[in-house]
Amino acid sequence: MSDPLILLTGVTGYLGHELLGLVQERGLEHRILGRAEGWDLSQPFRIEEKCEELMNTLAGRTAILIHMAAVSRWMQCEEEPDLAYRTNAEATGALVTTLARHGQRLVYVSTDLVFDGEHAPYDEEYWPRPSSIYGKSKLLGEHITLSSRENLVVRLPLLYGPSFDGTRGASDSLRLLVEKGESIGLFTDEWRNPMKVGEGAVAVLDLALDPEQCEIRHCFGPERLSRWELGLMIAKQESLDPTSFNKASRLDFPGPERPRDTTLTTLHSSPE
Repeated sequence: MSDPLILLTGVTGYLGHELLGLVQERGLEHRILGRAEGWDLSQPFRIEEKCEELMNTLAGRTAILIHMAAVSRWMQCEEEPDLAYRTNAEATGALVTTLARHGQRLVYVSTDLVFDGEHAPYDEEYWPRPSSIYGKSKLLGEHITLSSRENLVVRLPLLYGPSFDGTRGASDSLRLLVEKGESIGLFTDEWRNPMKVGEGAVAVLDLALDPEQCEIRHCFGPERLSRWELGLMIAKQESLDPTSFNKASRLDFPGPERPRDTTLTTLHSSPE
């Protein structure tokens, strides 16, 4: 049996670029479904048409869509909720509906921010209660994804590590602020179990390629860290001067209250 065709959204993003590189490194046949290729996720009806056209070209071949594209900036989602829901949920629905009609699988990359932050650590069976538009729109995307039992939701935590263009993720964001000489407030009262972006890409791809992996899976880093502790760790790894770091509270952040602790755990072992 030939390897499945890997379909990828969100490859211009932080995780997406890493995952695309991994797919290429493993020699897997793939297609990019990006804005440059006419896949505008803010237009769900057009997405359904594009997906139907693509499915009709596969001639019975198995495909897996790894869906990473999203509106993910916290404040952008709060300021443009319609865009967040269209992109993160409605477009996902268009993809899920079309793929299910053709017997194909979708893997939806989600977030630890679907949780309320008051009952950590969270396993896959804990009921999410997001506070932000980002978390709510991603949770709706999860529900839509799971309407087809072959599909998979992979929840990831905060990602860190150098990015392909030097501007993305927790590590590069911190480095850029240090280079600008800006004062940097880091939350001492928000905890995650952050994960290296490359490890996140491996976890998502390995889960996607295993047809036995369905429903919800959590992937996460080895340590529970506050944003302050993570900042100090990144500073040490990247040889950054931490003297501009200041302790801050998530309660002073604009918008809805950020979850206190979204540390993940899991009921499942890692795929072989």
